[in-house]
Amino acid sequence: MEPVTFAVLVVFVGTYIAISSEKVNRTAAALLGMGLIGVVLVVTRTSTFRHVVELIEWHTVLFVTAMMAIVTIAAGSGMFQYLAIQLTRPSHGLTKRLFVYFLSFVFVISIFLDTTSTMLIMAPLTIEVCKALEIDFKPFLIAEAVVCNFASIPTIVGAVPNLVIAEAASLDQGLLFVLMMPLSMLLFGVSVPIFLYFFNKQLTQADTDLVEEFLLIDASYMIRSRRDFYLSVIGIGVLVVGFTLGHTIGFQPSMIAIVVAAFLLLLTREWVDDVLKKINWGTVFFLIGLFGLVAALQITGVIVALGDTIESIIGANEAFGVLFMCWVPSLVSAVVDNIPIATILAPIATGLASTSWLLPYVLIFAVNVGGFILPIGAPANILAISLSEKERNPIRFYDFARIATPLGLLMLVVGTGWFLLVGVFGILPVFLAGIVIASVMLVVSMRLFLKA
Repeated sequence: MEPVTFAVLVVFVGTYIAISSEKVNRTAAALLGMGLIGVVLVVTRTSTFRHVVELIEWHTVLFVTAMMAIVTIAAGSGMFQYLAIQLTRPSHGLTKRLFVYFLSFVFVISIFLDTTSTMLIMAPLTIEVCKALEIDFKPFLIAEAVVCNFASIPTIVGAVPNLVIAEAASLDQGLLFVLMMPLSMLLFGVSVPIFLYFFNKQLTQADTDLVEEFLLIDASYMIRSRRDFYLSVIGIGVLVVGFTLGHTIGFQPSMIAIVVAAFLLLLTREWVDDVLKKINWGTVFFLIGLFGLVAALQITGVIVALGDTIESIIGANEAFGVLFMCWVPSLVSAVVDNIPIATILAPIATGLASTSWLLPYVLIFAVNVGGFILPIGAPANILAISLSEKERNPIRFYDFARIATPLGLLMLVVGTGWFLLVGVFGILPVFLAGIVIASVMLVVSMRLFLKA
């Protein structure tokens, strides 16, 4: 190993240990690590800091920033409070029904929004509804964080890891959806009855008087600005259509998101500065620092060497490749944030495709499911926990892990079987079978647990 490669690895590992320890600010640690790696590359005359910056995944950075702006504008309009009442009304205040309705809503919006945006929408909404009904919000937040992680796998825009891997491997968005949507539905069908069984004692019925008072509220009173409300509805509608159809005409998700965000900012006029202040710039700069660190690994050849090692382990055996790529990245993502794992492995995805076209798609599944096996594995989990702490009713590490860990491992078993079946029988028969099985499971679970 050359001295410069060793030095870059030392800085990378040291930075990541600092980030994982949670004893220092993760954004500051990532930016410092990127800066130190730049110094190493310049001093050793290996490369320039400009080269590092050029290799940063700016498409992803722009996408995340734009989505945060859109969510902030929608929140300021009162849209989410309006949705809270509209989602609660069909449940008639029955806690288990409300729980399933909220999870179903999370599942749907996770297909079109990244996991951080989903939790920024759902977590505050959930907390407010649960507080109004005087029921425990922790089962809701834990289940929503888990669901948004695996519900995100059918689309490129569903999670930052998807975007990073898809960009690197030039994945087909239509094929990703056809391959992953039945699997995602199947996982939802598995998880709903398990959640309801596990949280049965915590999902207590709200007081009848509180329910009646809450249901009497006119949802339209929650709208603070009708203009911004309708602008947000139109903007999110354009996003959904753009993300669904944009790839057919070469529109990238980051471009669609930045155009929608810019138009909304332009039309909100007087409070643009307030919107920009509420964007989580810490996350944005954390991603920049993280991508800079990974860029240095690319420059020094570490990524290529890691890819060669993985390819030599897998060989030409597709079945072993599926097993390896399902379990190893997912278990690593459980203890390490899934964004850096995806960022490191994304450049390798193209090489894996030469062994089997399935493997880059398996990698997307693995990092998303691995992200919720432990609370520290994905931003959505951390956001749910941090919001619960603000309410002085914190979700403990054990509270999250005791349901998410066994459920995540079960989903890895299901996912492994899914991809092996696709490899043997092809995508169409497995797709149709998956849709049928998932639908039956969902109907059965509703009848068993929602009779009340």
